Amino acid sequence: MSQEVNRPTTGIGAQVGTAVLVILIFALIGFVALSVVTGNNFGLAPNPQSADSPELTPPPVPLGTPNPLAMTSFKQTALGFSLQYPRSWRKAEQGLQVVLSPAAGGLSPQNLQAPAIWFGIPADGAANPTDLLNRLQAEYFPAARLLQTGSQRVGGESWPAVQLQFETEALGQGQAVLAASSHDEVGYYVVAAAPTGEWNAIQPQFNNILSTFQFTTQAVLRPTDATPPPTPTPTPTPVFYIIQSGDTLSHVSVMYDVSIEAIMDRNGLTKNSILHPGDKLIIPRKRQR
Repeated sequence: MSQEVNRPTTGIGAQVGTAVLVILIFALIGFVALSVVTGNNFGLAPNPQSADSPELTPPPVPLGTPNPLAMTSFKQTALGFSLQYPRSWRKAEQGLQVVLSPAAGGLSPQNLQAPAIWFGIPADGAANPTDLLNRLQAEYFPAARLLQTGSQRVGGESWPAVQLQFETEALGQGQAVLAASSHDEVGYYVVAAAPTGEWNAIQPQFNNILSTFQFTTQAVLRPTDATPPPTPTPTPTPVFYIIQSGDTLSHVSVMYDVSIEAIMDRNGLTKNSILHPGDKLIIPRKRQR
């Protein structure tokens, strides 16, 4: 009769369990090592105090990128005012006025093809705002329809103003605001115009320019090739001239058709007097010979 031998089975199970445990330990070590090598935290929040954590920095701003809000200054002693306008806009000085526009097509007020705003003083020294508004409308928008009358804020002051609706072949249907005022017995005006479809978009830029307007010195009526010298007429309003580099009394005399003696007498000058750039001369209204 044979006898069965009972062999223990627990030894094999223990060996298998130990092997699995070793495999798991090596797998965990490999997982941690992979995380360190690849830098992947796999959803774990990085330690903010770790010296190895990279600092977050904002992306660099490309050099040379234009700033649409950048402004540049305009100042003209002869006109007696200064202002600021967008640096990307174009500027044209025409006689006794300056024209500003975002496009070249707006630099000709008589043939507008783009939005524009222009400032100036009348060549004849007119200072009545109502008269100036009527003359501006007759010159630039003779067939325009009056939308409303009121006032326009210019450099912190309220100027009498009118709003018009007009139509031209070059621009189409448009809107315009005309404003006028006087300062030191000299008239000033501003005209802003744009196609009707662009008015709401361009109006804030017009207002920004208007808000920067400032009177600087007393305006000087300086004739140019584009504006003939005003004919001297008897009036209590004085006319001044600021001496420019290279000017002589003879030059001023011819410009205003006034004798040298009359200019010297009016300003208390002698033949030994020396004129310097920036000196102000009072121009006699009547020619004296």
